[in-house]
Amino acid sequence: MKNESLIEQLADWVVSFDAGKIPPDVAAQAKHLLLDTLGCALAAHNEDAFQAASATINEIDGAAHCTVIGSNERTSLPNAVLLNGALIRSLDLNDIYMGPGQTGHPSDTLAVALSVAESERSTGEELLAAIVLGYEIYGRLADLAEHGTAWDYVTLSGLVAPAMAGRLMKMNRAVLAHALAIGVAQGHTLAGVRSGQLSGAKNLANALNTSRALLATLLAKHGVTGPMQILDGPRGFAAAVYGGADLTALVRPAAPPFRIMDTSIKAFPCVGTAQTIAAAAVQAHGLAQNPAEIATVKIRLADVPLVKRQLQDDERRHPRTRETADHSFYYLAAAGILDGDISVDSFKRRRWRDDDLTAFMQRIEISTDAGLNEHLPGTFPCVMELIFGSGSKKTVEMIHAPGSLKKRMTQSQLEGKFRQNAAARLSATKQDQVIQWVTSCGPASQVTALMESLRP
Repeated sequence: MKNESLIEQLADWVVSFDAGKIPPDVAAQAKHLLLDTLGCALAAHNEDAFQAASATINEIDGAAHCTVIGSNERTSLPNAVLLNGALIRSLDLNDIYMGPGQTGHPSDTLAVALSVAESERSTGEELLAAIVLGYEIYGRLADLAEHGTAWDYVTLSGLVAPAMAGRLMKMNRAVLAHALAIGVAQGHTLAGVRSGQLSGAKNLANALNTSRALLATLLAKHGVTGPMQILDGPRGFAAAVYGGADLTALVRPAAPPFRIMDTSIKAFPCVGTAQTIAAAAVQAHGLAQNPAEIATVKIRLADVPLVKRQLQDDERRHPRTRETADHSFYYLAAAGILDGDISVDSFKRRRWRDDDLTAFMQRIEISTDAGLNEHLPGTFPCVMELIFGSGSKKTVEMIHAPGSLKKRMTQSQLEGKFRQNAAARLSATKQDQVIQWVTSCGPASQVTALMESLRP
């Protein structure tokens, strides 16, 4: 082991990951996240990012043997990863990991797991193992990452995606090490993709990265070699992206507590740091019989670098794009209070440009409060105070958003979210089939059956 590179040790870790030792609660969480992710994808077919990606793929498509979620179309494996990745991410409704380091969305990489598992005719047990190990690598990397660097969180997928794909392809240790090395060498995305007035590139950032990582995996499968010192070498990933951090935590034994258990499911289609804002605003709607009587809304958020950086981004104060609106604390608070809901419909018809919304946003004041930091990590707490023209005040305290670690969705709530997301693409019978497959999947389940159920 002493003479092996960290990339080779990680290949060993992935190959030796024991699906039989996944605890029941971890398997259940993996199933919850799988069902939730599928619903997010099904709801996103009309989103611009997916439509643009689909049109592009139609021009460069290869052998068609992989399913595009919620469609009767089939496409090549790399293209399926891109398209399914676009679907999963476009609504900003998929999961969120909020550990001590970088925040992100590990279910982005389920596009790789699902498409490769379908291509390889994997079992449900094999798919769940790939999901759990992928979340584990993702979480271990995210925990070591610093906030506010030049690198976007999707950079982590350059390592996570080949690990999941290689595991499902049953690659041996040597080939997998090359896949991991090529993937991490090519998988960097600048954090600027998530700054200013946000664009469609934000929604496609991980889809592009995982598609590229899948290509890296296929290249390794066919004999292309990778740089074995890419993780811990003098000009490698740790030095360039992680400021020289020790990444040996990546290869610690796989054992509880698993990082997948620290992953929240979103209740609202918006940035993770605003889940509590959205929940508080919807609740505040019921406290204000006439929102016109509200003179000021004062919001206090945790005093942490990520929140402060987002508040300092003035472009989010006045959103001009859909992607910026779902990252705007001001828009989300105003829409929740005025409309009583934050849903996919909140971003249709350019609601953020309506006069009543823009006027109300001017009444909102947001500050940070270090006193809320005691509730971290795992949440971004919010206290919302409504101050009426009469001088009276009403306060909503939202420490944990619905779906967060301390307010987890029940199975019934999760199925409700899935059905709402899937309704436009799948019949009730198909929805039942997907829920049944995910709930009961194991060694005897075939992923091809799941993917068939995801076709209208």
